Amino acid sequence: MKKRISLTNILILCAITFANCNEVIIETGQEESVNNQEGADNNNTEEFPENTFPVSEKIKTIPLPPTGQKWIVNDMFTDDFNASELDESKWINPHPTWKGREPGLFEEERVSFKDGCMVLEGIKMNNPIVVNGTEFNISCAAVVSKEEKAHYGYYECRFKANKTTLSSTFWLSNRSGKFPTDGKQPEGAAPGMFKQELDICECIGRTGDFNGNFFYKGMNSNVHYWFTPEGENVQKDIRAKETRLYREDGGVPSDDFNVYGCWWKDKSSATFYLNNTQSGSVEFYNRDTNDPFYFTEPMGVNMVVETYPYPWIELPSDEELADETMNKTYYDWVRAYTLIDINVETEESQNKVFGNNINITNKENRILKNKENKYSTELIYTADYNCNAVVIIYNKDKKEICRNSRKLFAGYASFNLEYSVEYEKDKVYYIVAYLLPENETDINKAYQTDSYILKTL
Repeated sequence: MKKRISLTNILILCAITFANCNEVIIETGQEESVNNQEGADNNNTEEFPENTFPVSEKIKTIPLPPTGQKWIVNDMFTDDFNASELDESKWINPHPTWKGREPGLFEEERVSFKDGCMVLEGIKMNNPIVVNGTEFNISCAAVVSKEEKAHYGYYECRFKANKTTLSSTFWLSNRSGKFPTDGKQPEGAAPGMFKQELDICECIGRTGDFNGNFFYKGMNSNVHYWFTPEGENVQKDIRAKETRLYREDGGVPSDDFNVYGCWWKDKSSATFYLNNTQSGSVEFYNRDTNDPFYFTEPMGVNMVVETYPYPWIELPSDEELADETMNKTYYDWVRAYTLIDINVETEESQNKVFGNNINITNKENRILKNKENKYSTELIYTADYNCNAVVIIYNKDKKEICRNSRKLFAGYASFNLEYSVEYEKDKVYYIVAYLLPENETDINKAYQTDSYILKTL
């Protein structure tokens, strides 16, 4: 909520902040200040005329990047699955080094495409198959990235889980080999070899009378540090504290589509998100001993439907596996993003996932004039193409009194646009931001416009 503050308090705030900031912002929370002018000293229609300029909806996408950086699409791990077959330049079907968890065997024919989705299913085999002495009787699916170059960045996937106890998953891992701990793990760490696994989402589509039935409730995320001590052949599963997130409306993974995301921030931490809402952060520490470990190596991306360990999670019934309305997980899309400097231009992405949008984020109804006549507008943008941001200040009669612009490169970021304008005291002004195509100057051709009204004090 935004609070009324007396003029005396405003002047005190002004004296403290003018050395570094030319605007006094009156707010109690960023979430409410973004694109929200309703209910904030704007009830007096005599003071504030109707705003007839367009007002954009709040940008809803992945978390905002740090100041001075932007998200760009990583095409290597991004796919909308709108084709009729798997893009073999990006993906491998089935998993090349893992046959599956007994009794579920990964088979190529369990992957198909329908209604703009990649479909991974599980069915009961007519006849069991023995592989290296292990018997399998359920046919499952695993699609993994061709490259293992997914490093620090943001990864998300939109899918609808199957309605059985087969898994529906999205995760990163190493599959091609192990890495020596020397120089890659914290000082004093035990010597040996390690692999990494970052489980962004593991879930099932129905509940039951078994210990792992909480996998039915929502998003379950885990961090595995697979460690083989020097001189040994046994791999240890060292885990960080698990993260769970359940939808506020009580919905479960098989009800409808959800977006499961992870910001792998650095070697020591990650944050998991459900439907673009932060679920929780995890530091990479052994949950049993509290000793730290690092994730330093790039990984591959995996989308897998498999059997879970029985009896921790019970196996699906033959009837479920025969029911085509229950045995399929629908993957709508997968996306990956990389952080780079906001001023760096890159090649145009093959995947247009951002849209072209602009938001003003410091929409405050009243500001104090300052002697320097210097002000700034805080903005967020998303763009699939290079573009221009233009901010224009209009007086009450909608006459332009100030304009400034900035060239922007494709991506998603925040920035400030500074300008000099000689406001008159106790007057109403319109602050209008336009996102224009590159080299375009006609504001009528803007991709999107956002605006608000302010009054000077």
